[in-house]
Order: sequence, then C-alpha cells, then structure tokens
Amino acid sequence: MNQTKPQERTKCEIWTRVMGYHRPVSQYNFGKKSEFYSRNYFKATINANKQLIDRYGDKPVAQKPATATKEGSYLLFTTNTCPKCPAVKKLIAESSLEYSSIDNTMSEFIELTNKYRIQSVPTLLVVDHNQDEISRIHELSEIQELITQ
Repeated sequence: MNQTKPQERTKCEIWTRVMGYHRPVSQYNFGKKSEFYSRNYFKATINANKQLIDRYGDKPVAQKPATATKEGSYLLFTTNTCPKCPAVKKLIAESSLEYSSIDNTMSEFIELTNKYRIQSVPTLLVVDHNQDEISRIHELSEIQELITQ
C-alpha cells in the first residue's frame, strides 16, 4: 500500500453554519467545537415522523373544528418547538376564529406541509372548499389584524 506523507496531503477544511453565518470549524472556540462534534443530524422522512407519533401519540392540538367561512377554512401550521407558536395559538384560541391546527406530532404533518409548501411556522392558511390555498399569513401582527376585522 502506497502511503502519502503528511506534508504531501491537502488539508480538508470543514465549514458549517454557526450563529447565522458560515465559518471553518477550525476557527471555532472550544465550546463551539465541542457543540459541533456532538451534533445529531436527522432527515425528516415519513418514517421518522411515524416514529415521533409512535413515541408521543397522534393527538391533534386544535380544540375547535375547522368550518368553512365565506373566506374559506383556516389551517394553522405549528410545531412543538416553535418559540412563536404558543402566542399565535393563544391569540387564535381567544378569538372567535374557527380553525384546524396542524402540529408536527400529527401523522399527516409532512404530507400537508409538502402539499401547501409550508417553509416556516407559524403559518395560517386560508383554503377554499377544494382545499386550495387562498392566502397565507406568517406574521403575528397580520394574524392579529385578521382576527380584529
């Protein structure tokens, strides 16, 4: 076996995102390096979602059933790790807006997020009777404005 001498090798630098920007791992401080090497990577798949449901259950979060309004039905997409989602859920629950909550613990979550191309949470969708998207809201202030109309 032909072995390359260390001085003949090309150094491979690993870059990754930290605190909002990319930089080489070799420039991290001790704490960030430790955090980087202890990261667990995952890939969101239907099978992984099924394992999550098996572990935590398949219980919809919404208390109110979605009903069609003249504008359409409301679908609220949230996750249990989203920092903004509890405030949005509370705001909508205190209003008279009827909606369906779609949480990441539900078995249909991945299919519905793919169908509606949900890229961030919370997202409030208005859908027509054919379940086609009419409009989409991401910001808490816009949701407040919708509720107060």
